[in-house]
This record gives sequence, structure tokens and C-alpha cells, in this order.
Amino acid sequence: MSGGIIWLASYPKSGNTWLRIFLENLFRNTQLPADINNLKVVRFSDNSYSLYEMVCGKSLRTESDTNIHKLRNQVQKYMGSHSETVFAKTHNAVMNFENSPLIWLEHLAGVVYVIRNPLDMLISFSDHYNLTIDDAIEAISSPYHRINSTEKGIFQILGGWSNHYYSWFNVENLSPLCLRYEDMTQNPVKSFGKLMKFLGLPKDTPRLKRAIRHSSFQVVSQQEAKSGFAEQSRAGHKFFRQGRVGSYRRVLSDVQIAKVIDNHGELMVEMGYLDKNGKLKV
Repeated sequence: MSGGIIWLASYPKSGNTWLRIFLENLFRNTQLPADINNLKVVRFSDNSYSLYEMVCGKSLRTESDTNIHKLRNQVQKYMGSHSETVFAKTHNAVMNFENSPLIWLEHLAGVVYVIRNPLDMLISFSDHYNLTIDDAIEAISSPYHRINSTEKGIFQILGGWSNHYYSWFNVENLSPLCLRYEDMTQNPVKSFGKLMKFLGLPKDTPRLKRAIRHSSFQVVSQQEAKSGFAEQSRAGHKFFRQGRVGSYRRVLSDVQIAKVIDNHGELMVEMGYLDKNGKLKV
């Protein structure tokens, strides 16, 4: 791939940051883990004030969402204009805001989409955004859910968990690579190996395994404990909490689980989180 943007897309707290840290370690290929506070392989994030300010040449901290959004095409054109393909992170859905796109498809070279069981994801989501579990369940089910602008970042429009996935996978002539968080955890060599193949990188198992090891939950959580992490939650909680699969079983009530399944059962079956009879598989 050359030129254009490879979006690393996901609902928040689904493994996007883990993916970025893996890519950092994969491309740096050094004997020591990359610093989680110095990630440069994934060059851009589409909610970054500094990126927008660099492109337009002025401060945007007091600008309205409307005025900032008008810059998206220009910003994404800049991101995609480099001679080499660039990686960029987004939590936006492929949808419009005030009649213009959040994601401009003409600047796109590819998409890697990370998905996580919503029952596990919403626990981290509620912690990160300082919401109750019940409020988080409502948020991830709203087709208009958004993360408002703060001093840390520009607003993002997510929609609901199911809406978000389908927005990326129902685009004509676009075939994103879908990585399940659970596969990244339980069979990382196979899962991250798919990513290397998707990116057109030569097979290199020792390099792959080293990058997996250097981006493991144990390594990055130790780094955060020692030096903090710039992308810490709004509530000041740890970013890298547990990273476990199936932790929802100890946290969510049967009523809460049933509500998530009621709202997202179709996609949960499609992704292998539920069987066709509605029984949880993960």
C-alpha cells in the first residue's frame, strides 16, 4: 500500500490502543519495548487539536464543533497526501455531521477494524468515561452517541456499538480487516499475523512474536504504573485496567446482560459472541 490513510477504527475500549502499541513495536523492531508515551508509527488521531491547528494555522480551542468539522476534508486530505501510507486512529463512525462526512473516503487506503465483546467493552467504557454501567449500556445503544469535545480532544460521533460496526462494513468497495479483541488475546500470533499479511509485510515470525511480547498487557500496564499514560481516562483511572476476556460475568447483572443482547444480539451472533439460540459463547 502507498499513499492514503489506513484507519485503525474501533468503538472506544476495544483494543485500538493495543493495536497502535503493537504496530509501534513491530515497525521499530528493537530489543526493548517501545515507550507507550512516545508512539509515532500511528502518526495521526482524528480528534487531535494539534493536527487540525497545524493544517489550518491557528488555535481552535475555542472554536465551535461546526467550524472544526468544516476542516475535516482538508485535514484528512493532508493526512493522505504523504508519499507513503499513514496510519491514523479513529473512533468515529462512517456517518455525516451537519451534512458532511466524518470520514472522507477519497483519502482512504484501507481500514483495520478492532471489535470487542460489548459486554466486556462497556465495563472499560463506563470506567474510562466515568459513567455508571446502566448509563454506558444506554450510550452504546444510541444511534447518535457522541463524545463531546474537551480540552484533550475534538468531538467524535460513535453511534451505537452495532451502528458503528455496520457503518464501516457497509461501505461499497471497502473491505476492512476485522480483528476480534478476543482473538488478539487468545491467539495473538494468528491474529496479528493476519494484520501483517493485510499490510503486505513479509512473514517474519520472530519479529511478530517480539512485537506481541513487547505490547503485552503486562508490559504496557507496568509502563503505565511507572510513568503514567498520556491517554488516561477523564476520571483519572488507569487506562490499562485488566484486559481480560469474560470479565463481564463478575460485574454485570443478568438484567444488564439481557439488555445488551436485546440491543446488539444480531451483531453478537455474527461476531461469535452469541450462538443462534442466544447463548453466550465468550
